Amino acid sequence: MNKKIKYYLDQHTFWAATLGLLFFAFLTASLMNFTWGELPLGITVDKIAHQDIRADKDYNIVDEEATEESRREALDSVLPVFDWNEGLGREKIVENRDVLTPWKEKGIIIRQIRHASQPRFVVKDLSTILTVDEARTRVPRGVQREDINATIFFNEAETQVSRMQALAGVEPVIIHVQAGESIVRNGDPYTSRDMKVIEGMRKEKSRFFGRTRLIGTFFFIILLLGVFLFVFQRIGKRMPVDVNDLVFQGVLLLMLIVLQRSMIFISGAVRGLFPFDVPLFTFYGLVPIAAGAMMVRLVLPLSMAVLFAPVSAVLAGMLLQGSWNYTLYYLIGSVMGIQLMSNVHNRSQILKVGLELGLLNVVTLLALDLVNVTSLGGGMNTEDIGIKLFLAFLGGPLSSVMVLILMPVFETIFNYVTPIKLLEYGSLNHPILREMIVRAPGTYHHSHMVGTLSESACEAIGADSLFARVASYFHDIGKLRKANYFIENMTSGEDRHSILSPSMSALIISAHVKDGIELASEYKLPQKIIDIIPQHQGTKLISYFFNKAKESENPEMHVVDEREFRYPGPKPQTREAGVILLADTVEAATRALKDRSPARLEEVVRNMINKNFIDGQLDECELTLKDLHSIAESFVRILMGVYHQRIEYPPDEAERAARERPTNLPIGQQAIGQQNADKYLQSKPIREGSLHEVTKITPKDIRRIGPDRS
Repeated sequence: MNKKIKYYLDQHTFWAATLGLLFFAFLTASLMNFTWGELPLGITVDKIAHQDIRADKDYNIVDEEATEESRREALDSVLPVFDWNEGLGREKIVENRDVLTPWKEKGIIIRQIRHASQPRFVVKDLSTILTVDEARTRVPRGVQREDINATIFFNEAETQVSRMQALAGVEPVIIHVQAGESIVRNGDPYTSRDMKVIEGMRKEKSRFFGRTRLIGTFFFIILLLGVFLFVFQRIGKRMPVDVNDLVFQGVLLLMLIVLQRSMIFISGAVRGLFPFDVPLFTFYGLVPIAAGAMMVRLVLPLSMAVLFAPVSAVLAGMLLQGSWNYTLYYLIGSVMGIQLMSNVHNRSQILKVGLELGLLNVVTLLALDLVNVTSLGGGMNTEDIGIKLFLAFLGGPLSSVMVLILMPVFETIFNYVTPIKLLEYGSLNHPILREMIVRAPGTYHHSHMVGTLSESACEAIGADSLFARVASYFHDIGKLRKANYFIENMTSGEDRHSILSPSMSALIISAHVKDGIELASEYKLPQKIIDIIPQHQGTKLISYFFNKAKESENPEMHVVDEREFRYPGPKPQTREAGVILLADTVEAATRALKDRSPARLEEVVRNMINKNFIDGQLDECELTLKDLHSIAESFVRILMGVYHQRIEYPPDEAERAARERPTNLPIGQQAIGQQNADKYLQSKPIREGSLHEVTKITPKDIRRIGPDRS
């Protein structure tokens, strides 16, 4: 979105939302009331009527076919007008006889233009009119042949006037229908006259009531969407709400309306292909309204999809002349589709969801029909029920097919990341990851560990675990630009920071965030993953180099500014980003430990979480105290599995001899790896205690971390 437009919307949120709501409501109402001129319910000649149709008032319906036939007859009766200039000769002579050929059966009208009254007379026998060549062969003595020329000419303007006068005199053929008159009875076949009458009634109703219906639909949609946005805003206080999400759902609603109207229109023609009569309403169950809610569930939280489902179902029911049976049918299918899509991670699972949804559609529609039979005391049409249920079953797989076809389009337009797309990025075959394992193997392994920790923690707190794992794989790709400046990739024992100033070292370390964003944009990673790259560091302090700078600080010459040693941010904006920040910190801290006993691991995990919380890194990501305790327990469980104790096997003779051989490296270089690991841990000394110390914070800090989701 253009930055100027975004800034304007941020400054005028209320008016922008109001105008957006009014525009969308008008567009939706227009689509719902727009007609293509089709006959009601797709009736055709000789089909059997399934209901009595009576005129609710007097109608004077123009029979367009009969009127058009009268107009054609009137035009055919008009004779062409030819002007006779007697000053050129007493004989009626034309330039070419082809001019007279079209009217040789009917004759022509000749107007004598030399007379003041310009009298007209009809000539039936066109053989009495000579051509120029014929007249010259009959030239009398004393007259030059070249003096003989045409004397009558076709007057197109006068002929057109006569045609217009003839059309004006044609009265439209009217079919008079009295109020209460039966147009067609239930069980009778439709005739051509019935169709003309029904079509005329539909047009007249549209003329008188179309605007009223449009206005009513417009205000109802405003009410419906107003309630939707009110609840949406309340939910938005618990999770970030993006304008992009609202636009996506609005476009999806419009698409469903167009799809439903198109399918019903096409069904009116398709039903004629059956060897027996099939009512149009049997096709209503085939419309894949549930596909909308299923797509919303793929890219947005569950609560958003649950709000979308009733809105789409109510609008779909309104299109079916207020059929509340099908409104319930679409609502149940949409809600069930949302639930079934919650654990979808590949395309085959989406198709499986469609089959399960089809079975639910059959049960739902059968139950609603049974309720109608019981409540109305009628009977069930066994001839239609089989086709009706079969089409309802097909509606399930059709919904899945629509999701598979349209979801890639919406992913591209709205920059969404679906579980299917995440699995493709998480396959480890991405060029960036393949380059990382060669150029920065330490960072590669670190990213995998962060992914494992983040996935487990997100599962524990109900966040998006798949996204957290995949985003973790890419969170440190910026280190590829200067891989050897990061401790996990220093294999030669050379400390590149030993010759740099602390501020320069801090600049190199923090630059991996900017480099990561550039690489991610170059490889066209989804924006949702790109956002994790700066957020996984937040505004944390690069403490090792900051403390080193403070040691050499001369207050009289230069004061070390802490802001120069912090990452640029922003802080984590989502729960997943907060978890990845904590996992990144904990993985680095525990990898540098010498003592990896369960008690020590738990102590470090809880202190690292406590440190980031007190530093304010979790202020904007809506993690609660309960979430932090669950995250800590998850981290400890995973780390205990990674750093588990093993029994040391007794060495064989070859290993014993190898141990006794002296090494070629000096003692100092043997220990440099561990020294650097401790040096670049970049954390303050770990305080004694655990996360339970967090409970001693101020009320202001409690408000900062957000409400408890339990």
